[in-house]
This record gives sequence, C-alpha cells and structure tokens, in this order.
Amino acid sequence: MAALPEPDVLPEPDLGALAERLAATRLVTLTGPGGIGKSRLAARLSEATSCTGTPVYRVDLSGCPDAALVPYMVATALHTAPAPGTDPVRAVLDLLTHSRGLLVLDTCEHVLTGCAYLVGRVHDSCPGLRILTTSRKPLDVPGEQLVEVPPLPRRRTAGLLQKHAASYGVELPDYWAGQLADRLDGDPLSTLLAARSLRLMTAQQLHGSLCAPGGRFTVLTDGPGDPARHRTLLEAVEWSHELCSRAERLLWARLSAFTGEFTAEQVRTVFPDGSSLVSLVSSSVVLARSDGTYRLPLAHREYGQLRLAGLGDALG
Repeated sequence: MAALPEPDVLPEPDLGALAERLAATRLVTLTGPGGIGKSRLAARLSEATSCTGTPVYRVDLSGCPDAALVPYMVATALHTAPAPGTDPVRAVLDLLTHSRGLLVLDTCEHVLTGCAYLVGRVHDSCPGLRILTTSRKPLDVPGEQLVEVPPLPRRRTAGLLQKHAASYGVELPDYWAGQLADRLDGDPLSTLLAARSLRLMTAQQLHGSLCAPGGRFTVLTDGPGDPARHRTLLEAVEWSHELCSRAERLLWARLSAFTGEFTAEQVRTVFPDGSSLVSLVSSSVVLARSDGTYRLPLAHREYGQLRLAGLGDALG
C-alpha cells in the first residue's frame, strides 16, 4: 500500500498560524470533510488580509461545471476578459504577474485538474502572490502544503450549538448542549443544522433522532440555500460520494462496519479492496488520527451503513 498523505493539522482554526504558513510556503490547500469550515476559514483569512491593505482575489468555484472552465471563471471573477481565441490562463497571468496579494480559490475538489493546472502556472509565474485553495482533495501541485481543518473539540461544538440556538430564540441547557455535541462529531455544518432543528423540536427529540441509524439525515435538513451542497447534511455527504470512484465507494460502505477506529492492517486483512484506503484519506472521507489509526466521521459512517444496507437510494 502506498504511503498515506500526512497534512499538517491546525489544532483549531487559527488565522495567525495559517497566515504564517502561507507566508512561508506561498501555496496552501485547506483540506477536510464537507462542512468542516474550510471555506469559512478561507473567508476569514481573506477579510483579515484585506484589512491590512493587501489585495485579495477570491474566486468561488462551487458552481463551476467543468474543469476546463476554471480559467474562464477565475478570469471573470478577476474582472479580466481573455481575447477571443486566446488562452484564458494567459489573461489571468497578465493580471497577476506583478501582484503581491492573495489569491483564494474556494471549492476545488470537483474541478481538480483545471485548478491544478492554473495554480501551477500562477505559482511559477507570480512570485509575489500567495495562493490559498480549499478542497476535499489535494491539488498535487509542486510546492503545495496541505493543512487539514480538524473537527471542533466537544467544548467548542457545545458552545457553538448554544450560540446558534440562541440566535433562533432557543435556550439550550449545558447538559443537552453536551449530549448533542457528542453526536455532532465536531462538524460545524451539522452543528448549525442542529440549531435550526431546535426551532421545531426539543433537544431530547433531536438527540433521539441523531442516535437513530441514519437519523441525522432526516433532521439536519434546514440549511441556508448557499452553497447548495450545504442545504442538508445528506447533500454535503453525497457531494463527496459523487467524487469517489466505484472502488472507493465500495470500500467506504464496507468501512462503515467498523464502529470506531481501525488500522490500515485491519483494512487490508478484512477487505480485498483495501488499497482504496489511501485515496479515501486523501479525499477527506476517512480521517487519519495522530496515533496511526483511522476513522470515518459519524456522518460518513452512517451514510456508508445506509449504502451497505441498500437504503441509500431510498433516502435520496
């Protein structure tokens, strides 16, 4: 089995540490599961950088339908138009060659080849420019440094849940905030959706749904309209599932049989298609732990169990 990727991990989303990493390496990709806060962290850094007077060029690629269109979308977002019949990458390079700012490409995983090509060209041609990308998968560009955005600690999850709930007029006791945090797995998107669900049900009812097999996909459904992939937890997980190969999807479902952490050796021993573990880690479907073991986030595990039981299509 090939060596598994080893991204740096931010102990908690830290703008200062991320800014220092960017200054040192010029090219950083924020990785992690859907809903973990990659785009939000990139937006916070963009705002902080802009406040210093440094130019920031931020491009949302979530709506880009094809990798070949990435240069055109970036050129449009930068308010530059390539001449008819010319390379749009050239137009981007002409604009940014002498820039000393920050280029942020948000949500790259579904148009990876187009992003990798453009980022590689910009990185080589614009030495004064720092580049920050967000993606569930690495771009695999020379010079790229991966920084994994980790799940929130239980304490932070409980506090964030209470804060969101209060914004909807719901007072959530500490006890139930902690109980729900245990089932939300440090996922900021799930935490937001759970707070919105508390407008319609009690904390005890929500906890019961989160504990039921697949129950989180039936109650964590009332997200904001933008981005569309975050309207429900199910849509966020299915976005990752669609990006996986057939072999990766099969192993994802099989790994959901593990109730907790597992090792690479266990995967190789139990499953004949265990070689896909490397790519599932790289795709932020499986999380690598500091002790050398691996785990599926709860949402990914429950989704895999539904697929394994043949219930995934019914849910969709």
